[in-house]
Amino acid sequence: MREKSYFTCDNCHNKISFWETFKTNKNSKTICNFCNTELHPIKTISFNWSFFIGFISTVIPAEIVLKYYNSVPIAFFVALCGGILSVLGIAFYTYKSTELKS
Repeated sequence: MREKSYFTCDNCHNKISFWETFKTNKNSKTICNFCNTELHPIKTISFNWSFFIGFISTVIPAEIVLKYYNSVPIAFFVALCGGILSVLGIAFYTYKSTELKS
């Protein structure tokens, strides 16, 4: 039995580029680079909670660093790292959980 695979073309079964996850939403379309099939996401995550994750990963760590170290540049760097990690984490989760159909 074939293992369920996400973010792959249902026509040629090749993986779609990771960078396509940044353009994925309910009404978007993706073109397969191998067979030029137009693909639409049928099961994608809701981004309603992404703002909460962004807040938790940027503002709160920056406030803690600002309180204990009283350094704006360090707090900015911590917020930047947290933001980058949260965006990549959400994109990776989207890549691993989105089904595409032609």
